[in-house]
Amino acid sequence: MLKPCVLTVLITAMAMGLTSSTPTSTPASTPTTSPSPSPHILSTRSLRLPNDTYPLGYHLHISSNIHLGDWRFNGNATIDIEIRRSTNEIVLHAKNLSDIEITLRLLDNDRPDASGEVVDDVSHTYDPQGTFLIIHPRENYQAFEAGQHYRLEILYSGLMGKLPQGLYWMEYEEETSNHTVYVAATQSEPTYARLIFPCYDEPAFKSNFTISLTHSSTLMSVSNMPVQHMTNHGELTTTTFQTTPVMSTYLVAFVISDFDHISETYRNVTQSLYSSPTMKNTGRSALKNAVLTVAALEDYFGVSYSLPKLDHVALKKNQGAAMENWGLITFKENSILPEDTSCDYRHIKDTLMQNHEISHQWFGNLVSPEWWTYIWLNEGFATYFSYIITDLLYPNQNVMDKFFRDEAEHAYSYSSFLDVHPMTYYVETEMDIMNAFDIINYKRSACVIRMFHHAFHQKTFVSGISRYLKKFQYSVVNELDLFDSLQSALLEDGQFLQQSWTQMVREIMLSWTHSEWLPTVSVVRNYENNTITFRQRSIHSKTEHWWIPLNFATAQSNSFEQTHVEYFMPPIMEHTLSLEELNLQLSGRDWLIVNKQQTGFYHVLYDTDNLHAIARQLQQNHTVIHASNRAALFQDLAPVIERNEIESVDVVLELFKYLEFEENLMPWNQVANTYAFLECNLFGTASHSLFKQFIRRLIRPMFQRLFRKHEAGEAHMDILGHADIVSMACKADLPECLDYTHRLAHEYFFKYTGLENEYPDLYAMHDILLCMGLRHQSDEHFSKVINRLYVADNDTMYFDDLIYALRCTQNHRHLTQYLNVLIDENSTYSIMNERETLLYLPYVFKSNMAARSAIWHFIENRYKMLSRSTLFVQVFNDISEYVPEHRKSHFATLRQNIEIYMKQENIKPKEPLIDKDSSRVGKKMRTSEQFLEKFEHQIHNWLLKELPQPDKENIYAASLSIGNGSNRPVSILSTASRMVKSALRLNLSV
Repeated sequence: MLKPCVLTVLITAMAMGLTSSTPTSTPASTPTTSPSPSPHILSTRSLRLPNDTYPLGYHLHISSNIHLGDWRFNGNATIDIEIRRSTNEIVLHAKNLSDIEITLRLLDNDRPDASGEVVDDVSHTYDPQGTFLIIHPRENYQAFEAGQHYRLEILYSGLMGKLPQGLYWMEYEEETSNHTVYVAATQSEPTYARLIFPCYDEPAFKSNFTISLTHSSTLMSVSNMPVQHMTNHGELTTTTFQTTPVMSTYLVAFVISDFDHISETYRNVTQSLYSSPTMKNTGRSALKNAVLTVAALEDYFGVSYSLPKLDHVALKKNQGAAMENWGLITFKENSILPEDTSCDYRHIKDTLMQNHEISHQWFGNLVSPEWWTYIWLNEGFATYFSYIITDLLYPNQNVMDKFFRDEAEHAYSYSSFLDVHPMTYYVETEMDIMNAFDIINYKRSACVIRMFHHAFHQKTFVSGISRYLKKFQYSVVNELDLFDSLQSALLEDGQFLQQSWTQMVREIMLSWTHSEWLPTVSVVRNYENNTITFRQRSIHSKTEHWWIPLNFATAQSNSFEQTHVEYFMPPIMEHTLSLEELNLQLSGRDWLIVNKQQTGFYHVLYDTDNLHAIARQLQQNHTVIHASNRAALFQDLAPVIERNEIESVDVVLELFKYLEFEENLMPWNQVANTYAFLECNLFGTASHSLFKQFIRRLIRPMFQRLFRKHEAGEAHMDILGHADIVSMACKADLPECLDYTHRLAHEYFFKYTGLENEYPDLYAMHDILLCMGLRHQSDEHFSKVINRLYVADNDTMYFDDLIYALRCTQNHRHLTQYLNVLIDENSTYSIMNERETLLYLPYVFKSNMAARSAIWHFIENRYKMLSRSTLFVQVFNDISEYVPEHRKSHFATLRQNIEIYMKQENIKPKEPLIDKDSSRVGKKMRTSEQFLEKFEHQIHNWLLKELPQPDKENIYAASLSIGNGSNRPVSILSTASRMVKSALRLNLSV
């Protein structure tokens, strides 16, 4: 590495402010030990780079001895800079870099290839708050004139970290020689490029990069572009790569390793998968998918992939599952090289993840956001179109059903979070930028994009996206650039020419990208004057309103495939239209469905008469209504039921009735939440056993259909949907479910079967199967399971599974025995430590209705022992929110006894004991009590009419044994157990 022979500016680690929070300044050529304050550091300096200067091109040379286990690296970043506006400083980013030497040259615009004249009247300052390296004249004057070009050469050194931030290292054990091999890799997104080299580390500052890497000749290296040439220096090799197109710093990437690879070339793009040599052949499926996906994306958008190659590198450590660096995607090893390829669910999940990163090659890499305000332009599009492309490539996998489960459901639930923000949301600090990679910018954005993909006609929308990609390739954008491209495409769509809203795409889209919450559209039919009133609202905001795309399916026109907008509801609270204005044919008993296939990202609520009409159709022939809309009915009603805002619970039960014939998992997935709410509220009432009988009738056909397939060895993808069926069926005491889970639990707990190896397709059901498997047991078998705790290793998954599953028992005596084992002050064997136990109590309390009375009795009998724990009062206060009204006097007595004892023993808790009259006492029970007061009699009468004969089934009671396992089904469990230790970290306020 050549050093400049003239002016150098040395900046040590101390001078860079890496160990000092004081801004420092160093005069040219001579390092100082007592830097003086600089006028270039002001407390009001923005955390954003000024736009006065711009990088035209980087030459980056990194030299590493990673093969020796040396984490230090040396770098040379040479940047050609254009002065766009006269200024007295050149500002760029640098962080945790030391031993810096700077040379600045003024270039001759008429002789761009000349080396340039050295500028010798400059100094520098480092601002640790903004991690800015500021180059400025010694005297404060406007030194850099608009139109000038400079070449800034910075020599420096840095230290690789263990965390995947900047340039980091990891180690591998070579199987043949037991030799340790070290690998270096980069993670530049979002603000980590400045840890690797001094740069303009903001996405809008796109530039060309020519990267060279010097490393051991025993290793190889890859970067964003193909290799230009390699130069050997004995034991070292310098690999120089072709110059990149202009791109943002967060996409700069390289890996130094001993990896091997497999490759395939299609349409002049070479794709390679790099991994440790022993694993390279396990990546053939992923490589094949990558080739298909790149070609599919090219065809879908009509925009070719921009680089000559695309590498996929499997690493032991990565930031998240993968990073979309242009031309060099890095993956966490088990995300692209799965240990078991027989698991369909895991395979399609990994495929979607890979296709998400490949989609970024267009969304984010080719066209980049001008600032992190618009992360959704990257992540929302990559999330959504990874599903679209995967569905095109693998139509039999039904991945759009998975979109509902893994993306849309989470997006609909985001409004329960505390930290809610719009899709377009300004961030500035490094921490805020990192936190912006959240559910809103991935999942909510994907749902909004999906909504307009359908509303604007799918072909028209894709035409607009293609226009957007072509117009802004190799540049940066904001949301208005996208909206204008969509506007242009819409104006060319003849189907929308007569619609007034076609000129208002900006206004329509902004109502979604700048709103925080989610609308609910109420659809109220007036059956006398043939009008429909639409109302929009959010339970969180009275000021937000949206342009909402509506479409309609009716009994007389039930085409659910046409999902484009038929009417845009303007951003007003209420709007009434006639059936004629909506071009709808409806008679009084006909049903109406709004939001076909639930493509619109909003809830829909109907008047009771329309719900009854829908229920009649479902009971007659449910397949007439699209499965997505059958699911949406329950998803949209769930929050209304839980807030006691439903007009009549009869109509909910009428909607439930058709489920006996429902074979699609999507509606069942949405029913699960409402079932859990009703089952929880009815627990202990006269209606509870009737309700479970009703559910058994509904769910038996679905359970038998699904789990006969399991026993026949048939694979399936929607394993989480199967888990919902198991949970509902066993909680309703369906004999087939209880028998099935009993046998699996017996195999696992008593025969130590290697369940995780045989049928990994059920890995996500591990917890629920074990929980349901121990739901009902005889005294003898329960004691046998308890005894397993005393011989199990506390640090194993087996022990965690025992703890987790035992808390599901429904027998009061068994629960008391379980609690006594967990908290046994006289035992010499510690099942759990004091902190774990006290935090675990509220988890058991909240997750098992049958455990609540047992825990109250346990506290009543053991409070003298429990109160010695510093966490006891916190736990007691927490579960006091679940005290029912009729138990408040009993609670007050218990609370008084605890208070008296603690005063006698001089126990001073960290927080005060809750007051017996506090509004928190019974807070979580009030909604349930109001529900029962309003609806229990109605539910009981409906169930009596629906179930005239008493249930003759053999309900599994406490006398059930686990069985001998001789009829063990083929499908069994895997390793994805929710560790009890994770449960212990649950937020107690949940």
